[in-house]
Amino acid sequence: ERQGFIPERYFFIMERSLLLPISAPKLPEGFILRQVEAQQDAEAWVEMFNESFIDHWNHQELTAERYQYYVTQLHYKPELDLIALAADGTFVALCEGSINPEANQRSGRNEGWIDALGTRRSFRKKGLGRAMLLAAIQKLQAAGVDSVRLCVDSENPSGALQLYESVGFRKVHTNISFVVGC
Repeated sequence: ERQGFIPERYFFIMERSLLLPISAPKLPEGFILRQVEAQQDAEAWVEMFNESFIDHWNHQELTAERYQYYVTQLHYKPELDLIALAADGTFVALCEGSINPEANQRSGRNEGWIDALGTRRSFRKKGLGRAMLLAAIQKLQAAGVDSVRLCVDSENPSGALQLYESVGFRKVHTNISFVVGC
């Protein structure tokens, strides 16, 4: 700040122990949860992702090419990439989890991450986000990690911060995005 930078946005790193009990995910009636099939689901997944995050600060449209690059990376695990579908097959919510063994080795931790959790606007406030998050937490626990972390915009417009706190996440660190002051 002494160099003329002004805080613009705050992001919380939140953590939840997987040694604590995890509530069973309850998907609303008429929806199904399944693992992503990256090749066949790519177009619908990208469309859902972009619609889910369009009202978030500094959102950048994801392209199918960028998504395909992501799912070919060494640490991508399809079993941790979940989607919810409506009865008509519409992709309505997503939750991506990950585990980075090299980062865990460097840090001496045994943690997984929730990389993204999103729900299309027209399907929000139905419990889909909570169900997706709990399902991903269970998958990470089954994969053998001790805790799970995520990063959330402190001003997230969809109520994500409250959702994360309600399932046991606690703030452990704050990252600040700065801009050059006038």
